[in-house]
Amino acid sequence: MSATATVVITGANSGIGYQTALHFARAGARVVMACRSLDKAERAEHDIRKQVPGATTVVLPLDVSEMESVRKFGELFAERVGELDVLVNNAGMVASPLVRTRDGHELLFATNYLGGFALTGTMLPRFREGRAARIVNVGSLAHRFGKLNVDDLNWHTTEYDQWKAYANSKVATLSHAIELSRRLRERGRDIVALAAHPGFANTEVNRRREATIRQTPLRKWYVKHMTKLVPTAEMAARSVIRAAVASDVRGGEYFGPSGLFELGGTPGIARINPIANDAVLGASLWKASENLSGVSYLSNATRE
Repeated sequence: MSATATVVITGANSGIGYQTALHFARAGARVVMACRSLDKAERAEHDIRKQVPGATTVVLPLDVSEMESVRKFGELFAERVGELDVLVNNAGMVASPLVRTRDGHELLFATNYLGGFALTGTMLPRFREGRAARIVNVGSLAHRFGKLNVDDLNWHTTEYDQWKAYANSKVATLSHAIELSRRLRERGRDIVALAAHPGFANTEVNRRREATIRQTPLRKWYVKHMTKLVPTAEMAARSVIRAAVASDVRGGEYFGPSGLFELGGTPGIARINPIANDAVLGASLWKASENLSGVSYLSNATRE
């Protein structure tokens, strides 16, 4: 990856996103931190600049759960930055009670998947021509338990379950990466689209998830003793960083830690839920996502 590359990372103020931003700052790239909370993003930017004197960073507001925010981000990026080489769709949230966005979308689906889908389409014209580029979707181990009900992505008719909703949003994220790779390849675009998951990490997202779990005596013992063994965010980010920078990756691949159950370890090829590899389902999800987000791109593939 060229040191002069421009990288957009959503949710770059903490956890995996922050560590990915720090890596690129150290590599000399221009890092665009696309975050919902500007206060948190500016504090993270300050911390990066303390660790990397001379780092080139830009903070831009983005709430991926709101389609209008995605549209405005695209306009602001065009005005203040211009072109990019790497997009890391990292922003996400864990299971939560049923909440709907101003657009009427279920919040987990909008945050973990639909916003990334819309942002990718919004930013696609901004990728520099003639340079190897990357789009990385950050997934989760939970995607293995997910399903795709294309007729009810927003949980209007299906009884809502927050953990199923989380898993479903993550299988959609991986399906998008694989379908995106197919469509880019069909057009001969020099953009590699792929995905990665961090395994299990001691991040703010997982700490918030822990807060939702009933704290039994056994659970308290686990938190006190076993969480010391959980990989740090810096270690967990290695799979995402490999997907973003390694020269030996291919479009549609999925990376994750290679240790026991893919919870931690050095990055390697990860297991994929067969649903995410279903090309027919991927095309149906794509069409539904365009309708829901109002963002259309790469829609006239020759096989459609």
